[in-house]
Amino acid sequence: MKILALDSSTSIASIAFLDDEKILFEYHQPQQRTNSSIFFEGLQKVLQQCGKPDRLVIGLGPGSYNGLRSSIAAAQGIAAATGSELVGLPSILGFEINTEGYWVLGDARGSQYWLAAVSQKQELLEKPFLLAPAEIPNHLKKHPNFFLIASQQLPHLSPSLKVTIKMPNAAILAKLGKELSPSLSLEPLYLKPPHITEKAL
Repeated sequence: MKILALDSSTSIASIAFLDDEKILFEYHQPQQRTNSSIFFEGLQKVLQQCGKPDRLVIGLGPGSYNGLRSSIAAAQGIAAATGSELVGLPSILGFEINTEGYWVLGDARGSQYWLAAVSQKQELLEKPFLLAPAEIPNHLKKHPNFFLIASQQLPHLSPSLKVTIKMPNAAILAKLGKELSPSLSLEPLYLKPPHITEKAL
């Protein structure tokens, strides 16, 4: 099965094309939160080099509102044009596992963070939930052997917390999405309504 995987939930656009287990194309490039041009450059390259996928696997976040909407819309357009299957997965499953599991921490804005736990089998033990920075150490005690991942430097954390900066990898999402049933629709994992600055009156 030929699988095209896309993740645009963080400051790195990640794209991978796999033919069964063999990686034919990988693309990881920094992107701006408000500009998806880097992501679409990578998408153009992979389609030119690798052709039509049988299946599209999409990272659903949590993460950048603009990034998630761009990658989901692109996947839906490709699927409509080619007949490819669609599969959605939380982006936070796209990290390499070499321990019992890991926590993923992200900025939810408004002085809140979100936290999630992922098992060694790359399954969600705790879905992303909102909390204040001061509450994080107590929650981490539930799985004390898990390491802590974030996709960016986060302020207001306890100095005792050791955070590893990593980004989701589309190739890992592709392998996970190979055995899943296709999705009829793709919904981003939003924990809060989109942050929109209202025009001053």
